[in-house]
Formats: sequence, structure tokens, C-alpha cells
Amino acid sequence: MGLIQRLVEEAGIPTISMGNAADRMAHIKPPRAMLVKFARGSMFGEPGNVKRQRRIILDALQALQTMTEPGTIQELPYKWKRPDPA
Repeated sequence: MGLIQRLVEEAGIPTISMGNAADRMAHIKPPRAMLVKFARGSMFGEPGNVKRQRRIILDALQALQTMTEPGTIQELPYKWKRPDPA
């Protein structure tokens, strides 16, 4: 995904990646990334938690404006509130 992001960014379209594994994100080096401490596949939070999902989307959109350094990874402060489904 990081390669695609870089191509899209070269075309002048800002991108942001969401992930839960800091080591993988550091290896892939997307132009901008948000680190979340959620279960894999649930980058926007718990199912049905619309308020939190909206907050995370707004955080990501805000980060598009504030992250100017390529390769920046910003960690979101939210914690998973339900047991891991695995």
C-alpha cells in the first residue's frame, strides 16, 4: 500500500494510511500514517461505536493537514474497549 500511496502523492493527492503494527508501518514507510491500538482489520474502532469511528476519521483528515514530514507516523490515543475477537 505504501508504494501506491507514494504514486498517488506524486500526483498531488494527499494520502494517509491506518495501521496497528508500528514495525510494519516503519518498514513500508507510507507518506503519512496513523497508528491505532485496535484489533487487526478494525482500524476505526469497535463495531457499532459510531462516535469513536467518526472521531478517528476526523483525526485522520486533520492529520492530512498537519503531517508535513514524509514518513510521519502519528499514534492515536484510543484503546480497544472490547475483548479481542480472536
